[in-house]
Amino acid sequence: MRLSVIIVSYNVYPFLDNCLRSVQQAMKDIDGEIIVVDNSSVDRTPQLVQEHFPTVCLIANIDNKGFAKANNQALALSTSEYVVLLNPDTIVSEDTFTTCLHFMDNHPEAGAVGVRMLDGSGRFLPESKRGLPTLLASFMKMSGLYKLFPRSAKLNSYYAGHIGEHETAKIQVLTGAFMFMRKMTVDKIGTLDEDYFMYGEDIDLSYRITKGGYAIYYLPTTSIIHYKGESTRKSSLNYILTFYQAMLIFNKKHPEFKGQKQLIKLAIYFHGLVRLLKGSAEKWWPVILDIILFFTSFYFVSKLWERYYFAQQGYFKPSFYLINIPLYTLTGSIVMFLNGAYDKPYSYRSSWVGFGWSALVILVIYAFLPAGFRTSRMVILMGLAVYVFLMWISRKNINPWRAALKNDNHRLTRKAIIIAGPDETKRIKELINRSRDQIEIIGTVSPIENMPNVQSDSLGHLSKLDDIIRVHKVGEIIFSAQDVPFSMFTDNMTHLGPGLRYMLAASTTMNIVGSMNRDTEGESYAIRVHFNLSDPASLRAKRIFDLLVSLLFLFCSPILIWLILNRNSFFPNLFRVLMGKRTWISYHPADQLKSTLPPLPQGILSPVYPDDNGGIQHRLEHIHYVYARDYHWTTDFSILFSQWKKIGQTPLNYG
Repeated sequence: MRLSVIIVSYNVYPFLDNCLRSVQQAMKDIDGEIIVVDNSSVDRTPQLVQEHFPTVCLIANIDNKGFAKANNQALALSTSEYVVLLNPDTIVSEDTFTTCLHFMDNHPEAGAVGVRMLDGSGRFLPESKRGLPTLLASFMKMSGLYKLFPRSAKLNSYYAGHIGEHETAKIQVLTGAFMFMRKMTVDKIGTLDEDYFMYGEDIDLSYRITKGGYAIYYLPTTSIIHYKGESTRKSSLNYILTFYQAMLIFNKKHPEFKGQKQLIKLAIYFHGLVRLLKGSAEKWWPVILDIILFFTSFYFVSKLWERYYFAQQGYFKPSFYLINIPLYTLTGSIVMFLNGAYDKPYSYRSSWVGFGWSALVILVIYAFLPAGFRTSRMVILMGLAVYVFLMWISRKNINPWRAALKNDNHRLTRKAIIIAGPDETKRIKELINRSRDQIEIIGTVSPIENMPNVQSDSLGHLSKLDDIIRVHKVGEIIFSAQDVPFSMFTDNMTHLGPGLRYMLAASTTMNIVGSMNRDTEGESYAIRVHFNLSDPASLRAKRIFDLLVSLLFLFCSPILIWLILNRNSFFPNLFRVLMGKRTWISYHPADQLKSTLPPLPQGILSPVYPDDNGGIQHRLEHIHYVYARDYHWTTDFSILFSQWKKIGQTPLNYG
């Protein structure tokens, strides 16, 4: 056998389908095998492989073994001449494996080879070629300073900056996303070191390959796409700590690097502190800014009103500045928060909706204040007017709200074309409609020149793609994985460049994957059915509903306790919901697919209504699906209203 393709998967269901199909196309004329090791995913990845890829060897682990151990499980099964370790969020070209095989056959000194990688927007990924993680290289990489010296062999050694993107050359380190190796080399130097759970194992293995007397090459004559950012958040504090811990392990295992241990520990603490401060600032600065804007607006207007309307400095009592303005400020900020003005991704619209509700609530509070605390409605109205002006300025000129405004406008004007045959075009349009994403499909493009033009919105053939994009001002292209060869997908992405969004519709799953933001390296997303229960605003409304209902039940408990069917669990249920350990309404535990829905705490009741005989209605999965997709707090209210006598039962104890 010539080649074993090994893929370790962990909760990347939308990407794995396209990855496996691209691998199958690339393996068409190669004697080989595909091995998928699933690290206990909860997104139905094993079912995807079993149902749609029956020829693929599946190893389904019952827990997360980590990247190194999972790969070693597959390496132990392989008897091929070559092996390739491949990430599940990749798409290989049809010539990728044959090109690598040909190169390795003609370069007996080579122990491994890596290829040119592009992100989801068609941009070159610098980790396609890397150097060893010396202390300087690691610091330059983690601090981002390497970007100031892109061609430096020393200051950008982590990404081998002295080697050109299209230059075949020897390198020091392969990336774990694509490691094409001789099996004989792996057998000689050993498999991946399992002391590394994630990050560092590819560096360690590459270093052992070169120490074993083999060369590692960067081969840019073939390309793959690597949708980064799904398995981990690379800007997170956890990533920084994990990365440096991997570097510590690497230094410990290789004596020539041991002198850097204390410096690396210092770097861990430094970067950890910076990331913690940065994360806190990113999380809270929008709230703090609005608090300042609210307070400043009311304070400025009150002073102005004192001077020019009442002509009396100090007209407003100290209580106005100590009680009224802080009350209005706190109220406005809380209402903005409850309306999702600070939820990520930031939305320009949510700020305006939040302001509308804030103004209404502030005016209502003013109306109910004691006479001694009511000053002037005009001060309130003018203060709100000043705030909305300052809010508009801040949202328009300060990131990330400025980006949110651009994204909101982009969503309203996103023009897309579909490259697919008639059947796939119809299916893709249905997926987009179900996703509720604001995409304007302006037409379809035939991937085959002699395909009959039966679609009313046909714009022509793929050979005219450049003209179609220019004339119709297309911003997004959706390719069908069923009708478009993967080589055609990657070739067009390379040819057209990163100025467009490129999406790929899986042929067997309800997913369209691609780059979410062409200006953000490594960010990717999947168009799927949008679940309201995935939105922070809906989860917040559900939690508020739980709290208010629990307080109401507690207040009414002296009477309610005699009306419900089961009294034993009533108060335990009540206090668990108040503490957030339970929710009044959640999925029924009998649903085996509930793990594919937005997660919820265990519930007391369920959207599934018991039958007269104590059983559970059919189509349990569909009921939960609709509940998560269309959730509104009134849904919980209607369920609770119809099942309130069961609130004292053991959580979700039907039949």
